Amino acid sequence: MVKIGIASNHLIHPNPRFDTNYIDYIQIDYVNGIKRAAGLPFVLPLGNPTDAGDYIDSIDGLLLSGGQGVTPALYGEEPLREVAETDVYRDQFEIALVKAAVAAGKPILGICRGIQVLNVALDGTLYQDVYKQAGASLKHNQYPTSWEIPTHHITTTAGSWLNQILGNRFLVNSFHHQGIHQLGDHLKQIAASDDQVVEGIESEDGNVIGVEFHPEMMAEKYPEFQRIFNYFVDRAKSPK
Repeated sequence: MVKIGIASNHLIHPNPRFDTNYIDYIQIDYVNGIKRAAGLPFVLPLGNPTDAGDYIDSIDGLLLSGGQGVTPALYGEEPLREVAETDVYRDQFEIALVKAAVAAGKPILGICRGIQVLNVALDGTLYQDVYKQAGASLKHNQYPTSWEIPTHHITTTAGSWLNQILGNRFLVNSFHHQGIHQLGDHLKQIAASDDQVVEGIESEDGNVIGVEFHPEMMAEKYPEFQRIFNYFVDRAKSPK
């Protein structure tokens, strides 16, 4: 089976369930998306960036999940007051994973925060807040609307991987306030919302792909979004 490494999130605050027993974890929908695509998921605990190459050597593809905002200092900016929680240790580890996977020619899928990490790892920048800095007018964080319900449209670029598997225009869910500003090296935009927030990317060689929405949350209720995981796992079987 194709082995897909899923970089874990990092619980860094005490809470009633775990007290001070800090944990690494991943939301189960990412795991299920890989399983339904006939991939074998491995959760990668947050580690030292120097270990990234060893982790990448052990897998066929890398999945970056959602979570905290990316630390602005990593793309050369001071944090605005709109920035919520960040975790520089997670950022640094995932950036190292991206660089190692790119160097090894192994496919990467970034989802929400994951697309943002991809962009920063490849020397791009982010809008710390798409409303304040990019003039976004749509609701890009649909809470309290249920997570699996698509709420706003995106339009894809003809011929792109996302266009080929899901079509020209469709509804997606949305849970973010950061977004891609200047694209990273060898990346191109392949989808946008109606207020021009970047919703999808791919690299020139097709090995790096990402979406700003959350297909893992929608795939059970709306099975067409499982195609994103199927496409990624198929790519990991035979990267180009």
